[in-house]
Amino acid sequence: MTKEGITVIVVSKGLEGLLHFCLTALQRALQRLMSGGEVHRVVVVDNASRPPYIQDLYRTLGVKLLRADLPLSFAAANNAAATLYPNDFYLLLNNDVLLTEETLLGMHKLMRDHPQVGLCGSRLIFPDGSIQHCGVLFGPGGIGPYHGFRKKPSDQVSRINREYQAVTGACLLVRRAVWEELGGLDESYPFGLEDIDLCLRARQRGWNVMCHNETESLHLEAMTPGRRALDIPSRKLFMKRWKGHYTLDG
Repeated sequence: MTKEGITVIVVSKGLEGLLHFCLTALQRALQRLMSGGEVHRVVVVDNASRPPYIQDLYRTLGVKLLRADLPLSFAAANNAAATLYPNDFYLLLNNDVLLTEETLLGMHKLMRDHPQVGLCGSRLIFPDGSIQHCGVLFGPGGIGPYHGFRKKPSDQVSRINREYQAVTGACLLVRRAVWEELGGLDESYPFGLEDIDLCLRARQRGWNVMCHNETESLHLEAMTPGRRALDIPSRKLFMKRWKGHYTLDG
């Protein structure tokens, strides 16, 4: 059986203490996943942090550190890391997600068992146990994409793995074949909705998008300073391109 490796990409600016919690949880999850022969890599893109992250510290953690002296978009940062460290799968992971071992195992197994699934998202919860993400829905008019069941207690929401039109890039496993076919994330987006755009483009090419809901991981959500302000131009671009080209399901 072919051993399939994962390149994990974490784009991070500042918040170094939070990043270390993220990486600690990630390393445990990757250790659990290993059965021998895989080549997994963890790449942190230091997105113009002031002061910059210290290279030697991350090297001791077994993490590749890429430094951007000027801020990159989320898409450009991920694309650069994927180009330098190609692998069978790419896991896009926010620095404010504490990934559980069971989540990564479940996502990887789902994609191994279903070759037509090109992208797999995950169930994410807030610290109070309510839903942050378990799949993206699309509303009418200017509503567009939004997280279904947001803020609803997780134990009241179905844990069935299911297909969606899109899932969040906060914790997203993508096949290399899909990534290369689509040219990675669209760098036209300032910061936000490039993940939803990727999912919709993949579906246009015949790939399925799934959300692994059997397990859950913690997401603190939008901790990076200045993150929310960039949502506005990204949403305008997304709606201009995609409004009327997705199914209303929410």
